[in-house]
Amino acid sequence: MSAYFSSKAISAVLVAVLLVLSGCDAKKPKVVTPPKDAAAVIEPFLQELAAGNKDKASAFVSSSATDELAKQFAEDHKRLATAGKLTPRFVSQKGGAPRTSAGDRLGDGSEVTIVYAAKSGDTWTSATVRVYKYRDDAFKIEYWRVANEAPKMPFRSNLDAKKLKQSEAITKVTIIGMSLLGIFGIVLLIWMIRLKPHLLVPQTTGETRQSACTVREPEE
Repeated sequence: MSAYFSSKAISAVLVAVLLVLSGCDAKKPKVVTPPKDAAAVIEPFLQELAAGNKDKASAFVSSSATDELAKQFAEDHKRLATAGKLTPRFVSQKGGAPRTSAGDRLGDGSEVTIVYAAKSGDTWTSATVRVYKYRDDAFKIEYWRVANEAPKMPFRSNLDAKKLKQSEAITKVTIIGMSLLGIFGIVLLIWMIRLKPHLLVPQTTGETRQSACTVREPEE
């Protein structure tokens, strides 16, 4: 049995665990579900940018951002036209998203930032868009940025930067600690199988050694 647990086998197990650890640290962004009312404004806006329809795209932009649309339109259109299908990867909300028990919004306005991204081969295309609305008005786009780079998580309004770093550090230490415990358990199990197999696989063959017996002669 010990032949199956050679040093090569132990090395293969350690390499596999290290690959898992490296994969956890990559932080590949997953697809998320954005708020419907915000996505109903952002997604058509990105589609019109990709299609080259500046007039239709401007319908989703606030009046204070129309000048930015004119400056950025050509470059944004070029990047989005060659990208694949954009999907939401990160969402950040603040303002009136929570509601009271009576159904009233907290605060006077709501702000939502959504990061959309698409990957073609090794190339990312990301679009970070922020929308805002006052009370019950419709969302309007007030900021956006299209870039050929991996998506970056927007700032979380409910956590400051220090708490966010602490949370990420605790999560990373927890993952590494659990992985090291797993490695120790695997190495211990392999050691027990190689050096002390009887602890895990008891011998089924009975004792065959003959026992000696002493016969005392009767006294006369």
